[in-house]
Amino acid sequence: MSLSLAAREQEGRIALVGLGREGLASLCAGLGLKPFQVSEVYRWIYGRRVLDPLAWTNIPKAARAALAARTSAQLPEVAGEQLSADGTRKFLLRLSDGQAIEAVYIPDGNRRTVCVSSQVGCAVGCAFCLTARMGFRRNLTPGEILGQFFVLEERTDIRKVGYNVVFMGMGEPMANRANLEEALAILEDEEGMGISWRRITVSTSGLADQLEAFAKSAVCPRLSLSLNAPTDELRSRLMPVNDKYGLRRLRSVLQNLSRRGRERISLEYILLGGVNDGTEEAEAVAGFARGLKVKVNLIQFNEAKDLPFVPSDEERSRSFQAVLLRHGVPTSIRKSRGQDILAACGQLARNNWPGGSA
Repeated sequence: MSLSLAAREQEGRIALVGLGREGLASLCAGLGLKPFQVSEVYRWIYGRRVLDPLAWTNIPKAARAALAARTSAQLPEVAGEQLSADGTRKFLLRLSDGQAIEAVYIPDGNRRTVCVSSQVGCAVGCAFCLTARMGFRRNLTPGEILGQFFVLEERTDIRKVGYNVVFMGMGEPMANRANLEEALAILEDEEGMGISWRRITVSTSGLADQLEAFAKSAVCPRLSLSLNAPTDELRSRLMPVNDKYGLRRLRSVLQNLSRRGRERISLEYILLGGVNDGTEEAEAVAGFARGLKVKVNLIQFNEAKDLPFVPSDEERSRSFQAVLLRHGVPTSIRKSRGQDILAACGQLARNNWPGGSA
């Protein structure tokens, strides 16, 4: 859970980014502000992205001074930045306790996407993911989740042109659901950061219980499930989380979500050469998807040192896609971006920066 206001105060100045409406009401208590003025404070922080209380011109001067003395505008520090040949930019962001995460800016014509993290490291342990090699350090707070957007908006053109969001960076979002929901409430709020839920996708490895609860939340955006194998035996080998949440359980969750009339859920499927990319696996994926409101995104495995897999070749990838399309399953092959700077899917691990690991 995120820190209470009292706990934040014990640590020193209160971080403004991450405080929701209730937190701001508590912060402003005793300053003589009316409810509409507290709402103005919220709009200054998230709607206008102005973190200096002294600049909040429609707030009484005494209250501005008091808030400036009690709060901090601290954001993650940009400790490194790398540029890919395809225009993708990866940012190494240092947190207040010295831990570091990565976030990625992905331009594609007029379209912009940012890939953000939800944890420092990850405990899921997928065999094809570099982040898994880090292990799990800790959850990100709501402020640290939102701080990534403030930093990327400052460093890139996304605020000007608009952007999509994918929670596909470091960590398993469903393992940090409470803090994620707090951040999403601010992110999606029209008076907050104003990003439509339709432009946000949260990915999960398949924590079924958390996914079910999250799907009932008022802030739940688009959803994406990392499938990667059509049998329990193979999926458990690639993704240990399958030992607890097997395919039957996951399909039951997807069936329930399909009946509720939600947007199509994306099934992410990383194609590993000679492992999960054959015709037999494609037929099994089609069987899994039958009757579900889903689409399949086929993703080429992004090679990295120490990962014991190779990408599927183009012929096998196209054949896999053809099987799914023949069964009426909406399917696309997703283009990987930023591979040359280890910014692509499964490659975020803080270990390719000058000087070694962060």
